[in-house]
Amino acid sequence: MRNSPSRLFISYRREDSIAYAGRLYDHLSAHFGAEQVFMDIGQIEAGDDFVNVLDHEIDACDVVIALIGPRWLSASNENGRRLDQPDDFVCHELAAALAQGKRLIPVLVGGATMPEASELPATLAELSRRQAHALDDKRFKFELDALIRSIEQRPSLLDQFVQVMNAERLRKWQRYSGAGIALLMFFLGWVKLFDALGIDTRIEGYTMALGDMVASVPVSEHIVIVSFNEKSEARLGSFGPDWRREHARVLDRLVDAGAKMIVFDLYFEEPNPADAELIAAIERARQRGREVIVGVKQLRDQEPLATPGLLQAASDWGLLCVGGRLGYASVAPIGAVKLTAAVDAKQQPVDRIRDRIAAIGGLAVGGRELGVDKQLRELTLLSDTNLPLWSGSLEAFQASIEDSGKVSKGCPLLGSGDLIADTRLRLAPIEIWRQPPRRYDYEQISGPAATIAADGLAGKIVLIGDGRTGEDHFQVRRGIGAEFRHGVELHADVVNNLLQEVHVRGLDPLLQVLAMAALAVAGAWLRLFRPAMPALWRRLLLLGCLLFYLALTVLIYVQFEVLLNTAYHIGAFLLSYWLLGKLSASAAAKAA
Repeated sequence: MRNSPSRLFISYRREDSIAYAGRLYDHLSAHFGAEQVFMDIGQIEAGDDFVNVLDHEIDACDVVIALIGPRWLSASNENGRRLDQPDDFVCHELAAALAQGKRLIPVLVGGATMPEASELPATLAELSRRQAHALDDKRFKFELDALIRSIEQRPSLLDQFVQVMNAERLRKWQRYSGAGIALLMFFLGWVKLFDALGIDTRIEGYTMALGDMVASVPVSEHIVIVSFNEKSEARLGSFGPDWRREHARVLDRLVDAGAKMIVFDLYFEEPNPADAELIAAIERARQRGREVIVGVKQLRDQEPLATPGLLQAASDWGLLCVGGRLGYASVAPIGAVKLTAAVDAKQQPVDRIRDRIAAIGGLAVGGRELGVDKQLRELTLLSDTNLPLWSGSLEAFQASIEDSGKVSKGCPLLGSGDLIADTRLRLAPIEIWRQPPRRYDYEQISGPAATIAADGLAGKIVLIGDGRTGEDHFQVRRGIGAEFRHGVELHADVVNNLLQEVHVRGLDPLLQVLAMAALAVAGAWLRLFRPAMPALWRRLLLLGCLLFYLALTVLIYVQFEVLLNTAYHIGAFLLSYWLLGKLSASAAAKAA
C-alpha cells in the first residue's frame, strides 16, 4: 500500500538543470498524478503573483525536491552569485521549505556534489545536513525508482521482489537450519567436543560459581570432618598402617561423643598388628548402635582388598573414588554396577564380589541398597526402609589414559565397561569445611589434650580423612579461579548434597535438542530483526541477548538445579546468526 504525499514541489535552477527537472516532472506526474506534482512551468497562470504562488505551493506540499546541478551553487549574473541575491527564487523556495520544516530531498544531477554549509547563505545552511539522492544518467530508471521509494517510504518493486525472494529463501533456511544446527550441536555434545577442549566444563563452572554467589548451597549441620595433618604426624610418625591403634582410639571417642555414623575416607590394605584393636573398636561402636563405613580402593582376585576381618566387622564398605572429572563442575560417584564376573577352578561363573557398589558418601546418608533399571540405565540409592534417596543415569565407566599412555589409577576398583552413576556437586564454600563446628583436628579427638565433650557430636555424620598439605587433594575450578580441596572435603560435599536433596543434573537430551533449535532460530531472527539497524546497535543487541541467556542459565541452575548445555546452546545461536548474516550479505550483493 502506498504511503504517498499529498503534494510534491520541484525546485530547480533553469540555467542549471531544466532538462532534468522536466524529465523528473514527467515521471513523477505519471506515477503520482499531475495534480500532485508542482513545477513552475505551465502551472503559474498569467497575472498571478509569482511569489504568492510559490509560497502557497510550498505551504501545501509535503516533499520539496531540490534539483542541484553542477552550476546550481555558482550560477551568477551581473550582480554576483544568484544564491546571495534577495530576489533569487530558488533561495526563496528552499529557505521557506526549511523554515516550515518540510521534508526536503536534495537530488544531485549531472555529477553535482552536495555544497558545504560554509558555501551556502545562512538561510540555507541546514540544507547541507539533508541526505542527498543522486540521479545518474546511466542508471536513471534504477535511481528514479529508488527516489520514488524514498518519497513513498516503501521498498521499490524490484527491491520488494528481491526481499520477497530473499525472505522466502531465508524462511526456508530458518525452517530447516534451526533443526540442522541443533542436531549438529547435539552431535558435538555427543562427542563432547567442547568438553575435550575444556570449554564446556569451564562454562559450567562459571554458571555454578555465579549461581552459588546468588544463592549458596545450604549446608547440613549434621556433617563433621575429622582430619589429620602434619601436627598428627609429628606425634604419631608418618601416616600409615601403624596408625590403626590411633584410629581405634578416635573411633571410641567419637562414639562417646554421640556420633551416629563414622566414615573412614581411608583404605586399609596392608595387615598390621594393630588391626585387631581397630576391628574391636568397630565392633564396640556397632554394639552401641553406631554405623561404621570403611573405604575400598581396589580389588585383588575379584575381591575387595582390605586387611582380614575388617570388612566383616564394618557396617559396610564402599567406593573411595571422589570424582570422574576435575574442575568446578566436578562429578562424584553415587554407585556402580560391575559387569565382570570371575571364574572359579571348575570354570563355572560365580560372583566373587557383589555386583552393586555404593560410594561411601551414599552409605553415609543411610543408603543400603542400589536399585538398577538396566533398560533405562538408571540407578537408585535406597535406604534400609526401601525409600529412594537419589536416582540418576548409569554410564559406562572409562578408565582414563594419562599422557604417558598408562591407564590412570584414579578409580582402580572399577574396570572399563562397568556402569557408574555420577552426580554433579554443588560445593559449599571451602571455609565451611575448614572451620568449627564442622571441622575437628585429629588431635582434638585423640591427642593428649583432647577437647571433644561427651555428646558433643550427637547425631552427627563424621568423615575421617587426610588433611595434610599436598596429600589426597584435587583441584576444583571456582569461576575464573581454582582451589584445592581434600578428598574428605569433597566427600562431605557429596553427603551434604544428598542430605539437602541437591541434585544438579543436565537437561534431558530431547530438551537439549529443542533448546538448541530454539537458540538457532533466535539467532536467525536476531539477524533478520530490523535489517537497517546500525552494526554497532546490532552487536550491542547480540551481546544483550547473550547476557540475558547466561543470566537465565544461572537462574535455572539456582531454582531448578539444572545445568544447561551452555556452550552448545551459545554455539547454535552464534552459528545461526553468522550463517544468516552471510546469506543476507550474499543476497544483498546479488540484488545489487
